[in-house]
Amino acid sequence: MTLSLISELNSELKEVYRFRYVVYSFVQTNLKLRYRRSVLGFLWTVLAPMLHYVIIGVVFSVLMGNRRPDYFAYYFSGALFFSLISGVLGKAPAVFISNEHFIKKIYLPKLLFVLNSVSIEFVNFLLSASALIILGILSSQFKISIYIFYTIIPIFLVMAALLGICCVIGILTVYFRDIVHIVPVVVQALFFTTPIVYDEGMIPEKYFWLIKFNPLSYYLQLFRDPLLYGKLPSASILGLCSLLSLSLLLVGLGLVKHFDNKI
Repeated sequence: MTLSLISELNSELKEVYRFRYVVYSFVQTNLKLRYRRSVLGFLWTVLAPMLHYVIIGVVFSVLMGNRRPDYFAYYFSGALFFSLISGVLGKAPAVFISNEHFIKKIYLPKLLFVLNSVSIEFVNFLLSASALIILGILSSQFKISIYIFYTIIPIFLVMAALLGICCVIGILTVYFRDIVHIVPVVVQALFFTTPIVYDEGMIPEKYFWLIKFNPLSYYLQLFRDPLLYGKLPSASILGLCSLLSLSLLLVGLGLVKHFDNKI
């Protein structure tokens, strides 16, 4: 049974690769439509988050006083990383139902629609990351070291996890449209239970379990440690996130394959 599942997943991935040009076309078209008739065009992808981070960072830096001198970079890194997650999860419920006209008329692997949604958010994240790098360098709050290249690993891991989660949410929404209203509430709850605006030392000990059992906290730590502290995170956290990402990805791919004809 395991070998059969692996064979089916392998076949699905080969089909997706055969239609890879659809993903390229979708991302390119989406970006062009988003910024058409705009004077600054793609530059807004950098300016918009930069202005947002500066405003929020200044406000909270004043409120924090001297409690966290590197608050700018701390908030920037957390907000940027979460923007990728919230962007994908926000579009996940509509990943199949918004493409109903394509699914009914032409053959395309169902996983392709998930990849389209995840890919556009990934490209937006990469463009917005330039704002984070510029602000981090200007404020001298980033530890410039060889470990900064390590941030590729947590980005890859969270993308794999989001791909799996997006598959699950998309399929659930086909059967239960209430998911469309539930997901935004869950995303908001995740934002406030993840140390983005605050750090662990700012919350009462009795509520610390909210962070401890929030997997996003560990992904965020993998991303922040090389940027803020110029060090590698612990191997145990890396192993935990890798296992979780692989599990979510396999579950998502398996469900898409199982419900392929039912969707």
